[in-house]
Amino acid sequence: MKPVIYVIDDELAIRLFLQATLEDGDYNVLTFGNGSDAVDALADDPPDLVLLDLMLPDMSGIQVLEKIKDHLPHVCVVMVTAYDRTDSAVQAMKLDAFDYVSKPIQVDKLLEVVAKGLDATADARALFRASNHSDLFGGIENHVASASPAMAEIYDVVRKISGGDSTTILLEGESGVGKDVVANLIHRTSPRGDFPFLDINCAALPDTLLESELFGHEKGAFTDASSQKLGLLELAHSGTLFLDEIGEMALTVQAKLLRVMEKMTFRRLGGVVDIDVNVRIIAATNRNLAAQVRAGTFREDLYYRLKVVDLRVPPLRAREEDIIPLALHFMEMYSRRFGRNFKEISEEAREALLRHRWPGNIRELRNIMERTVLLESGPVLTLEHLKHMEQDAWQHDLPVRLQEALENPLPREGLDMEGMVQDLEKALVSKALARADGNQTRAAALLGLNRDKFRYRLKQFGLKEN
Repeated sequence: MKPVIYVIDDELAIRLFLQATLEDGDYNVLTFGNGSDAVDALADDPPDLVLLDLMLPDMSGIQVLEKIKDHLPHVCVVMVTAYDRTDSAVQAMKLDAFDYVSKPIQVDKLLEVVAKGLDATADARALFRASNHSDLFGGIENHVASASPAMAEIYDVVRKISGGDSTTILLEGESGVGKDVVANLIHRTSPRGDFPFLDINCAALPDTLLESELFGHEKGAFTDASSQKLGLLELAHSGTLFLDEIGEMALTVQAKLLRVMEKMTFRRLGGVVDIDVNVRIIAATNRNLAAQVRAGTFREDLYYRLKVVDLRVPPLRAREEDIIPLALHFMEMYSRRFGRNFKEISEEAREALLRHRWPGNIRELRNIMERTVLLESGPVLTLEHLKHMEQDAWQHDLPVRLQEALENPLPREGLDMEGMVQDLEKALVSKALARADGNQTRAAALLGLNRDKFRYRLKQFGLKEN
């Protein structure tokens, strides 16, 4: 199934141009000359991406965007604007749009933004389509995308807090589980849902740049500050700011963030005026913040200020009901993208997907389906196609098993300590052998073993001797 794209613009020539351009790119395109008709079509033909003009005859682009995001928060919206670059960028952030394209439209730029937008929202769209709910406008259940009991508790908490708009929330869980999707769900089902939802990955930026992105700066605040810049806190006023990977935030920035959360006021870098804001903070981490507090790398006062409500998003291996629907979605998506003809997944392959522990969660599943569809031939995805997933799976999920064993209470049924220790030894022997380019003597030395003990483990673990 081809991605569905809405083109909403009051100029017929632009609608026809965009429709022809996008259909040549193998997309299904629906065009609308006003906002009302587009909003009315959302329930019957939900889009995957929307190209939305800011100026419409019956509604503003802002109003249309709010309605789209209210009903379909996973949908990527790209603004089409005649404004200059700076104004358009700020406007797009305030409207919670993915990006913008300026008139006159450049085809290469347009197709690049569309492809990036669809790719960036692929996980959220997959989760949404995995849902068994059919009414898009019925309530919180229709914003979610999982029928698994493991996620039911998450949705129950979201349902309870959806009536409030100020409670700070900490989302914990492994990388790739969809913490950003849960954060967006919390925002959209709250009274702040009509206001901006802005996000930033604290691990992706150096400390000084992160501080500038959050708080903004005045002209001349530092060497490259040639003009005033509004920070995300200011742009997210009345809405929600999502701080992903907050465990990577430097202590100096943590102190400033704490002040904002306590007083809802801050100063831009280089500024002397206090700026009042009304913003909800949702933070996420895949690290053990409590351990970081004990180690002195995360502020204890900020930690407790963040976890007013603490939600742990379960890993994919605890959500078995989601695995096959997500795999089918990604298979279909990449089949369209790469011109393949995969239609179904064999029973043996389904069993392998369910058996895999998914240490990389939804992100790993998506990558595996992309690689499989790209390199193999359909129409049936078989167990043989997943051989790269099966190989060395024990080694890839070992860190997850060790972390679970060390950080959580021992399960009631116990655990296989001997097997885990053997897997750890096997992984280290394999890594040492690779590092030593197959030389057993050097590999043994890397592990502090003599050659006989090393060779014994090679034989014990069935590793190839060179």
